[in-house]
Amino acid sequence: MRSLSPGYFSTLRPGGRIGWQEATSDTEEEWLRALRRDPAALAKISAQPFWQKHVWLLEQLRVLQLPHGAGLEAMRIEVRREHLLEDSFSQVMSMRTGELRRWLRVQFVGEPGVDAGGLEREWFMLVAEALFDPQAGLFCAAPATGAFDINPASGLANDMHLEYFRFTGRSAARLSLASITFSDLELVDAELYRHLNWLRTHSADGLGLDFTVVSEHFGLKEVTELAPDGAHVAVTDANKHEYLKLMLRHRVVGRIEPQLWQLICGLFEVVPPQLIAVFDYCELEHLLCGIQEIDVDDWRRHTTYHGEYRRLGEKHPVVAWFWQLVQEDFTAEERARLLQFITGSSCVPPHGFKALQSNDGQFRRFSICSARKADTHYPRAHTCFNKLDLPLYESRAELEECLSTAIAFACTGFDID
Repeated sequence: MRSLSPGYFSTLRPGGRIGWQEATSDTEEEWLRALRRDPAALAKISAQPFWQKHVWLLEQLRVLQLPHGAGLEAMRIEVRREHLLEDSFSQVMSMRTGELRRWLRVQFVGEPGVDAGGLEREWFMLVAEALFDPQAGLFCAAPATGAFDINPASGLANDMHLEYFRFTGRSAARLSLASITFSDLELVDAELYRHLNWLRTHSADGLGLDFTVVSEHFGLKEVTELAPDGAHVAVTDANKHEYLKLMLRHRVVGRIEPQLWQLICGLFEVVPPQLIAVFDYCELEHLLCGIQEIDVDDWRRHTTYHGEYRRLGEKHPVVAWFWQLVQEDFTAEERARLLQFITGSSCVPPHGFKALQSNDGQFRRFSICSARKADTHYPRAHTCFNKLDLPLYESRAELEECLSTAIAFACTGFDID
């Protein structure tokens, strides 16, 4: 039995249309030659362990980003929380490519926070949530896996949907479309994947299938032919592998081609494709999402203490209460919200807490510094430095109440730098 194609590579056709070519060793070399770097060097980087590729990417991005100063103003985003997506869209899409590579500064209207990196992380998180909100109509979640797919009917939900996909690409600027495989189908449509997977090992004769796909959007049915005159071409054992490849291409790519192309354009306006072509899709997900489950023991190992907490560290009563609360009482969601409050991100970096970074890209561990209750009654986060000012509370109950209150109000800019 012939196996399915290992995947497809995106190519740019004359006239600016996106094309998809079956992946082979030849087309992979073709893809690498299209990059503006030495293909042999990229292939060598691709073979490195994930952590080495990650370090290489960070180095390249530092070179790519235009430094703040030297006559260059920062890329400034000023948004209202209640109109976050609209404000972000209008400002980002009005910028030229060079401006998008400048140092970023974010300000939430009416809030005291001054961005030294922390507000930037929060802004990215909130924009992502807004873009993937079902009400926006741009993406839809697969029922079985929860993975997001581009909504093929996005134009019915949003007149400016293509512009928003370009905005999504500009905002993300971290996605490689080097290869799309049959296994990707399982993420976006588990039921179709099961049906097609069954067809790979069973006879197609007599099933009544043809080379068409019927889709329905808002009650309107549409028939798409996968091949010329596909409605009159029956699927048989002799041609079922071609049918499977065309179904894969249509479901993952073809039906969302205009939206996907705008997403690609937005991505590569900011980050050249060769910088992310060295990662496979699993590694890219790891880079984008970080570690979802928070290892409190790892967190504690990579924490430093200052002020009144420096001498005793974890043995100081207030610090001991803090870690007991985080490790024993907090739920996974509460830990994520605490991490968001302190660092501006609810996820741990791919290499754990030792890889926490400050706004300037330097590694900076999480730190707890003592504070007098006369100066601040509630814990205060400095997200740009991954630092928590923790007052000298007199009881664990007082610490828990004040910390929970600070986290709850963090979404409105309460005491965040």
